[in-house]
Parts: sequence; structure tokens; C-alpha cells
Amino acid sequence: MEMSPAAHRRSSVRSRSAALAAILCLAAYTGSAAWAANAAPPPADAATSTLPGAWRSHQIEFEYVGFTSTYSCDGLQEKLQLLLRRLGARPDAVVNTSGCFFGEGSPSKFVHASLKFASLQPADAAAGPAVATDAASSPMGSWSHVMLAPHQPYDLDSGDCELIEQFRDLILPLFATRAARVHLQCVPHQESAGGFSLEFDVFAPWPPAKSR
Repeated sequence: MEMSPAAHRRSSVRSRSAALAAILCLAAYTGSAAWAANAAPPPADAATSTLPGAWRSHQIEFEYVGFTSTYSCDGLQEKLQLLLRRLGARPDAVVNTSGCFFGEGSPSKFVHASLKFASLQPADAAAGPAVATDAASSPMGSWSHVMLAPHQPYDLDSGDCELIEQFRDLILPLFATRAARVHLQCVPHQESAGGFSLEFDVFAPWPPAKSR
């Protein structure tokens, strides 16, 4: 049966529409695939870029005053050593504590700590006589993400909020950090009412030291 001119025109229009739809679908798929490839995160190895580093030495006196949590001299020493290690301080860091008049293992509201440590700085930003000049002692470094929160690392507790707050104000500025996000709600005498999280990037030795 011969197709009428009008029917022939309708068939041609449908054929062209189907072909155009197929082309558009292919283009959309190709564009989505290309976007997905570009948006995909880089491999883990590519994300780690190292830079020359230089050690800067620090000596600081730290007076802990707590209303919610109290520490023994040994307890505060362990917490501060943990935080220094987490931020990539040089392994020879020393923390000495005093002020525990009822014994090293007895809690005290006022504990004094003397800290002597070195933090790694990007070599182009480090300056001054406190920077190590021995090339062998100045490792490569990279920006590493750190989260300080209850059980991150594991030995931090919800009652450490006041300690983290004082650590942030006095000791953290001695490290090279960036992109800080802070949530500190330390409520005196209410351990569970506040909560804390301190998140940032720190310039630390690469490769990282094995956890101890």
C-alpha cells in the first residue's frame, strides 16, 4: 500500500526526532562521564605532596586550671605528650609536670607543665635562630589532617574539653596549621554538657612516625 504524502512527511519527522534524541542521549552520557572523570578525587598518592621542612624549637610553661576535670601530674603529662605526638612534634619532646602536692598520682586543680619540643615548619616560612640548621635533622613534611575530639585519638575523653581549649590557645599556635574548624563548648562542672572538636591541617613530618 502506497503511503500518502502527509503520512510520509510524518514518518520522516518521527525518524529525524528519534535520531536527534539518540544523539542527545549519547552527548549527555559522554558529558556526564567526562564530568565524573574530572570530579573524581585524585589517587591517595597524588594527594600527598611533600615540602622541605625545618624544625623550630620551643620552650613553654603551661598552667592547667580546670573546673570540670582534674589531672594528676602523671595524667597531665601523658595527655600533653599525646597531643604533641598527634601534631607531629619531634620525638625528643619533653614534658615535665609539678604542683601535685598530694603525690604524682593524685589529682590537682592546678598542675604546672614545662614543655620543651620542636615543631616542623615549611622551610620557606621558617626563620630565626631557633630553626635547626642540620639538614639531616630537617625532614620533608606534608599537610596532614588532624581531629581532636572524644576518643580521637582514643585516649582523649569528653572531660578533656578545658584542656583542649587551653592547649589550642597556648600551644597550638606554635605549630604550622591551616583550615581550622573549632567547636568548643566547655561548661564548668558539667562534663557531658559541652563537648568539643578541634579540626585542622598541620604541617608534620612525612612519612608519619609509627604510632606508639
